[in-house]
Amino acid sequence: MVLTMAAVADHKQITVQTLEVQVTPQAEGEGRDEQTCFRSAIRLGPGLTPRERRLLFNAARTCEVHKMLSRPVLFAETLLDE
Repeated sequence: MVLTMAAVADHKQITVQTLEVQVTPQAEGEGRDEQTCFRSAIRLGPGLTPRERRLLFNAARTCEVHKMLSRPVLFAETLLDE
């Protein structure tokens, strides 16, 4: 998220003092319906216009990692012979 926000800030020539994200994974639901929710707290720092804050927040919400983790994730393991 931070890298995506930094790239957008650079592209839009937005001067940012702080780009900080704290992500906390949290299990929600029970049994077969349990899933992991990633809660993100984003700090952008002072001096930004409402439009700049919205642009950077939307960049964080639509980053590639966020897109990948918002879909069901499957794991496929293979045990290799030695």
